[in-house]
Amino acid sequence: MVWTITKKEILENLLSFKFAIITIFSMVLILTSIFIMYRDYQLRLENYEILHPESNQPIAIIPPTPLSIFVKGLDESMGRSYEIRFGGQVRVGSKQQRVNNLFRLFTAPDLLYIVKVIIALCAMLFAFDIISGEKEAGTLRLSLSNNVGRPIMVIGKWIGGFTSLIVPFIIAVLLGVILVTLSPQVQMNSGNWVKLGMFFLSSLLYLAVFFSLGLFISSITHRPASSLVISLFMWALIVFVIPNLGNILARQFVTIPSVQQLEVKREHIWIKEVFDLNQQMKQVDRSQPRNEAINDVMSKTLNNINSENDRLIADYRTRFDRLVTLSKNISRFSPSAAFTYLATDIAGTGILEERKLKQAVLRYKDFVYDKPIDSGGNLLGDFPAFSFQRSSVKEVLSAEGFINLTILIMFNVLIFAAAYVAFLRYDVR
Repeated sequence: MVWTITKKEILENLLSFKFAIITIFSMVLILTSIFIMYRDYQLRLENYEILHPESNQPIAIIPPTPLSIFVKGLDESMGRSYEIRFGGQVRVGSKQQRVNNLFRLFTAPDLLYIVKVIIALCAMLFAFDIISGEKEAGTLRLSLSNNVGRPIMVIGKWIGGFTSLIVPFIIAVLLGVILVTLSPQVQMNSGNWVKLGMFFLSSLLYLAVFFSLGLFISSITHRPASSLVISLFMWALIVFVIPNLGNILARQFVTIPSVQQLEVKREHIWIKEVFDLNQQMKQVDRSQPRNEAINDVMSKTLNNINSENDRLIADYRTRFDRLVTLSKNISRFSPSAAFTYLATDIAGTGILEERKLKQAVLRYKDFVYDKPIDSGGNLLGDFPAFSFQRSSVKEVLSAEGFINLTILIMFNVLIFAAAYVAFLRYDVR
């Protein structure tokens, strides 16, 4: 009986004008998004090849990941070059250029954004009248007057409606992935394919939340117009309001210094240590050979500057991590935020991956900062190439990935259960 209701729902959707419009719109949008982000990836890859350091340059930089075509996240920020300078100073490369200035005005239209905002809205539009629409047409009462139980009815409608939504989505995504991966510039290894598959499955989980929410709203209203208004309100609240509210509230409890304040403090450290260096040079121990005494003073100054910079960075990272943790915990009340954190962590373009990269840069700095310098403060010598391995799927799930995945599953279970109970009590008259 469930299969009969499912087939009926699918056939009704296939023949509806709403299905045709939403399907064409979502497929065009997904394919356009993948093409735009593929071109953006090409530009970032070219930028990396230009900035790739020689053996005599203490520069840390990593190539963009091909998964950033689908989930850009913080990949452009992570692709910056970091120059190691005298005293253990880490500076963003002076030759660094922003690849696509258009994305400074508009959000990068990657597949994550399309799914999170547009396809989620399509899921609500598919489900907002799935119950109330049939009641208004009078067909729901006729269906239940036959030998069809309400549990079977609601399950069949959910399966049929959600299948109608995801089949065009799956086709569009697969087509876009095939076209992109045919390019020789997109080198996907086995780990990337596993991550892409996990992102795809998490997208289906996320869309199921919105479809179930639309079903629930339709099961507590009696007119499609009312269902539509409430659905649009809930979509805006979940996708835009709650995630941004988390950031705003977190900043009220945790304060962090601005980039300008950090630069001023670094300058103060530099000025203080140079002043102390001049005083110590005047008091060089005459009993030691002059070159040896100067080297001792310079080495001490170098270590002081490095340790003070490390202390400054550690304090900033502690405050920033506290801010991020609080913001995440608040914004996770929205499945949109949980999905964003999960998707970016899976793709290796999230906050945790950026934190891991910066820790690797600091380790690299500690390894090379005490080399000789020229008159301009640039380090001299041959330096080992900077290496960085993005997190595996296991590492992602062992960190916060499992939490975000669990939150999405819980939203699905709770909202579908609410829709199920609401339909059991629904007045079909």
